[in-house]
Amino acid sequence: MNNLLLMAESLQHLYNGQPWLDVTVMEHLSGMDEHQALRRLGDSHNTWELVNHLIFWHQNVIRKLSGEPTMQDGDLPDFYVPENTHEENWQATLHRLHHSFEMMVNTIQGYPPHKLYDVITGTQHTAYYYIQGVVSHTAYHLGQIVLLHKYATQ
Repeated sequence: MNNLLLMAESLQHLYNGQPWLDVTVMEHLSGMDEHQALRRLGDSHNTWELVNHLIFWHQNVIRKLSGEPTMQDGDLPDFYVPENTHEENWQATLHRLHHSFEMMVNTIQGYPPHKLYDVITGTQHTAYYYIQGVVSHTAYHLGQIVLLHKYATQ
């Protein structure tokens, strides 16, 4: 299995599979309601902000890998929480998260292997750097989501 397929599989497992660390993003988000998603531990980001942060960076990296501008009209800001924090909007955010993971995995799987170690135009880093960064970034924020979920459901 090549590096791209391994990284895509790792990301998919972190989202809703069987990762080596034995917890997944959706395991902790699927039962969370909008009130729990808004709870903060001290001055931390809340879960809703973290979910939108993951979406923001998936979009950013997909665009980098596609040679598109990373910021475009209509983009939501990083760590965004909508004014309307009803359950329907939380569910819509979870749907966007699912879509962003799906798009990120597909982008990784479809990335040309011969370009994996080439520097991305307009950056100082390779595609490998950004793709591996997304996997590490997800694992990092998964840890925060796990802690916030435990706190929000006590």
